[in-house]
Amino acid sequence: MKTIRTLATATVFGFAALPVLAQSMTLHKDPNCGCCTAHAEHLRENGFEVEIRETYDLATVNKEAGVPLGQQGCHTAVVDGYAISGHVPADLIKRFLEEKPEGAIGLTLPGMPMGAPGMGDDPEAQLDVMLIDAEGVSHPYPAE
Repeated sequence: MKTIRTLATATVFGFAALPVLAQSMTLHKDPNCGCCTAHAEHLRENGFEVEIRETYDLATVNKEAGVPLGQQGCHTAVVDGYAISGHVPADLIKRFLEEKPEGAIGLTLPGMPMGAPGMGDDPEAQLDVMLIDAEGVSHPYPAE
């Protein structure tokens, strides 16, 4: 009853208390990879809506997304038109999506670094997340 009263009160004052919609992403992963599934769970726990698409052809996914050779993670997500490759922490993805750096096509955390979300979840781990620009060049994307 309290929820209905709150919504009715909010509507009287000209605004509705609506839930915040989650940012949707599609995560492409190898069907046999458990760490990718764990990373998807990390993203969900941090407010993302994640659709998993299993594929044995991540090379094509990465090529189409613009992730340079040698900079790929073990899975690649697409969110709001950007590529997110590997176990990039949710807070960095959120900041990137808010900033929308000019000329950027996405972020990558190459390889499978221990301590990353889905790879041990160590908040003290040193993660070298990279910004990918439109030319396919990677630049450090610092954690704040």
